[in-house]
Amino acid sequence: MALHGEVNYLAILLCGVIAMLLGTFWYSPFLFGKIWLESLDKSEEDLKKDFKPFKTYTLTFISYLVMAFGLAQIMTFMDAYSVPEGIRVAFLCWVGFTVAPMLVNSLFEGKKIKLLGVDTGYHLIVMLVFGTILGAWPV
Repeated sequence: MALHGEVNYLAILLCGVIAMLLGTFWYSPFLFGKIWLESLDKSEEDLKKDFKPFKTYTLTFISYLVMAFGLAQIMTFMDAYSVPEGIRVAFLCWVGFTVAPMLVNSLFEGKKIKLLGVDTGYHLIVMLVFGTILGAWPV
């Protein structure tokens, strides 16, 4: 059993890598990429115009590491050291810290509900995978 604040950094790194791989698949034309693009009301050319791959992917990867680290900390504070407990905590964090603020932003920014669905759906899968990994491999 882990001490409070102690986390498995290899598990966090794995979470970051898997999140990037899941994003590549989730936002591909084979799954939700077309719906996502249509919901943005932008063309692929519009997105590519200001796209900076190194900056975008680096900051995205770092963000996923921060998310995994934060979830790991919450799980240790809650003594959640199993896959079911990891999934439960991850789901609650997703509802409270992902869906709620993204819904508020979507409402005020006038974004389409489809876009909210695609983006929050992706984050749900990511958080559940994080909870599974961190629950199975706490320290």
